[in-house]
Amino acid sequence: MDTLPVELVRLIFECCDPATVRALRLASGRLADVGCEYLLPPHFTAVEWKDDMHRLHSIASHDRLRRSVKSLVFNFSKIDEYNARHASFFQTYLQDPAQRTVTLQDAWIKYYELEEQRSRVPQFHTRPNMVEESLKQLPNLRSLEITYTKCPYDIDILREVFMVRNCRKRDRSQACKNMNVIVSALRHIQLDSLKIDQLPLEIFRVAADRRHWFDCARSFASLTKLDLVLDPPNNLFPTSRFRAVNGLGHVLQFSPNLTHLSLGFHTYHAPLEKFSVSFRHLLNDFTFKKLTDLKLEGISCAEEDLRELLVRHGKTLQRLRLGGRGLAKPHELSIGGIHLHEGTWRSFFTSLRGQLPSLERFHMEGDVEAGDIGTSSRELYKFHAVTDDDWAEIAACKPRPTLKTIDCLVLEKYLLHGGEYPRMAIAGPETEDPEPPVGVDD
Repeated sequence: MDTLPVELVRLIFECCDPATVRALRLASGRLADVGCEYLLPPHFTAVEWKDDMHRLHSIASHDRLRRSVKSLVFNFSKIDEYNARHASFFQTYLQDPAQRTVTLQDAWIKYYELEEQRSRVPQFHTRPNMVEESLKQLPNLRSLEITYTKCPYDIDILREVFMVRNCRKRDRSQACKNMNVIVSALRHIQLDSLKIDQLPLEIFRVAADRRHWFDCARSFASLTKLDLVLDPPNNLFPTSRFRAVNGLGHVLQFSPNLTHLSLGFHTYHAPLEKFSVSFRHLLNDFTFKKLTDLKLEGISCAEEDLRELLVRHGKTLQRLRLGGRGLAKPHELSIGGIHLHEGTWRSFFTSLRGQLPSLERFHMEGDVEAGDIGTSSRELYKFHAVTDDDWAEIAACKPRPTLKTIDCLVLEKYLLHGGEYPRMAIAGPETEDPEPPVGVDD
């Protein structure tokens, strides 16, 4: 193999798993030299129960290995032991009692061992210099994700219960400290993609944090993809709410080159509630001139406000998603829909005809409402997902027999090709309907 061209040797290494790469490098000095860049995968995940921050710092200090890291995930997720113990018991309830005891005991023993390791690792926010030095020495780093919703343990039982929102432990103060440390380090790198799945909204309300984010967010100009899920507190008064939303909008406007924007609100204290947003106050008529993909989730807004936002981006907008899974548990219907507190969905969709000339795909998911409770004009729909966030088709999910859900394909067809406004089923108890409306899954 020493006589093969470097291009072929690289091709061979690309087909090898990590163990084979290490073994192949031992064969000769030339293979060791070429294979050095294949020692590390391009994706690096840092969890708190291991000292992954020290490991990342060591990689960033290596002249050659530092170029291997292209995407980075900081997983700060923690488990709520009380709720997780109950959930894990019920998930294994149908197992043989003896087997269930062994399974749960093994899982929790391993968990306590990992938590013991965590207690010996310095907290992330206490090492800002190490974080900053590490990130600015990774020349090929282009994607960063910060997650609080993915299980950090390689334990099957805990991975299953972590999908239930109650089993995730939330420390808002700690989360704000971690976010501030990371955003400080972002000043030195040029990211293409940033994703945060649980960002405390109050971080944009406190004066010191606002100034810090405004100073550091100037580096967001290089972003082409931004995915933010905001976590509003349960005691946000109107003045504080306006200030926090205004601060969020100010940060968004530091990203003028976005092509993909996903903005969601998950209210953990009341999962079915939608966060009221005025896009006029949020963006102040700012336009993302390159925006092709937009997703909005868990929001309550006015029809006219939402329409103006979409029409303003109509020249470039190609794919639009309204709603999502929200904080739904695995067995629940999607609850991350959009509510219109002013206007109607019929008026909204009919007024959009011809206003989005570049639109190619449309998707709607979750509990979708418009109008006041008890009025004859009230609209309430339950949409099930047809595609995932990457627009790949997903298998149809059978809803509970007491509810009807519909898909958004008829609405997509209406927006793209026109025709008569589709008749859709109102969500509610299932009744006999010899001619169900188009798109109903029952």
